[in-house]
Amino acid sequence: MLKLGRRSLLAATPAILAGCTLQTSSYPFPPLRHAQVDLSRFMGKWYIIGHIPYFAEAGYVGSYAVYSPHHGDPMTINDQYNAYPKTFDAKLFQFTSIDEVEPDTGNAIWRVTVLNGAIGVPYVIMHIEPDYSVFIAGYPNRSLGWVFARGKSISPALYHAMLERFYHQGYDARQFRMVAQYPEQIGKPGFETV
Repeated sequence: MLKLGRRSLLAATPAILAGCTLQTSSYPFPPLRHAQVDLSRFMGKWYIIGHIPYFAEAGYVGSYAVYSPHHGDPMTINDQYNAYPKTFDAKLFQFTSIDEVEPDTGNAIWRVTVLNGAIGVPYVIMHIEPDYSVFIAGYPNRSLGWVFARGKSISPALYHAMLERFYHQGYDARQFRMVAQYPEQIGKPGFETV
């Protein structure tokens, strides 16, 4: 059973504000173009390299997500967020949501559910590299976005190429900040403030 608390309510806020809908046409933006995803290759651990900061993930470092089939169902996914509050010496924080893959979307549009499925947040895998080393995901109204990688870092050129992909889908790429994956990155220019 999902434990509810302040963090789960914070995570649910984007869905509440969006009217709890998956229909991207309800936003005053064109629908996000999405990737074609092989879910068996996609599963596993992904580090959050950069994102548009928002309060539910604010102040965390070493952030990563682990995706796995929920009870063996490949179309329902355990989405476990892991991160350290402000410092790598802190206790690891974990939060798990259940993601439902929308049919006929190339496995790239998900409904991230919280509060035992009462609220669903649309989540769009916009691009994934052919070798499944990096992917970007967004939210239909362009208020949220993430750059994920299999490793804790990617080249500056690749990171900027991912930001270009966001820009070409209507994002303000200047909103993105990198997430510290190493202690020496905390407080550096271009990284989220913790």
